[in-house]
Amino acid sequence: MSSKPLMIFLTMMFLASCVNRGVSPPAVIDTACDWVRPIYLSGHDIDAMDMQTKRAVLTHNQTWQKNCQIPMASQ
Repeated sequence: MSSKPLMIFLTMMFLASCVNRGVSPPAVIDTACDWVRPIYLSGHDIDAMDMQTKRAVLTHNQTWQKNCQIPMASQ
């Protein structure tokens, strides 16, 4: 078998694999707000935690508030 037809065949196969067939990519749906909630602490929890843990809880709660809390309707 000649190498030229083989090279043409392989080239066509590679090109055909890159063709967009009009199929849209799968949609990514963020469902984190369905199961992530703010972390509530008692006074004892706050007293017992070190500063790094307090910062992590605060960051988590601020991130949840920014991304998941339903904004109030403007009046």
